[in-house]
Amino acid sequence: MAKTFLIVNGVLYIALAAWCTLLPMKTSAAIGFGLPNNSAKSEYLVVYGGLELAMGAFFLLCAFKANMLEAGLWFALLTYGCLMVYRWSTIFALKDLSSFIYTMVAVETAMTVVSAWLLWRHTSTS
Repeated sequence: MAKTFLIVNGVLYIALAAWCTLLPMKTSAAIGFGLPNNSAKSEYLVVYGGLELAMGAFFLLCAFKANMLEAGLWFALLTYGCLMVYRWSTIFALKDLSSFIYTMVAVETAMTVVSAWLLWRHTSTS
């Protein structure tokens, strides 16, 4: 189950990286970002393309190298946990947020819980 979780995360992050790289104006607008100049576009492509591609590759590496499965689960827990904490803090601190933000906090909270459960299950049976 942990391997499948990491594979799904890897594929999703690689797909997100491709989507953001191929359609940066559309994807950035969907999350409320403007890309007013090439410096902004470069930063968006690097973070939403390059970093997400690296995350996807790392999830897949961890899924297919048995000795890295636990590292992948820790990475998932820390990534989703930190995203969740920051997302919840923006919900409490900021007003007039889009429905996208509420969808993402639900997804990130769920992924944090799943990551924690899979990590607990993996380490308790090792």
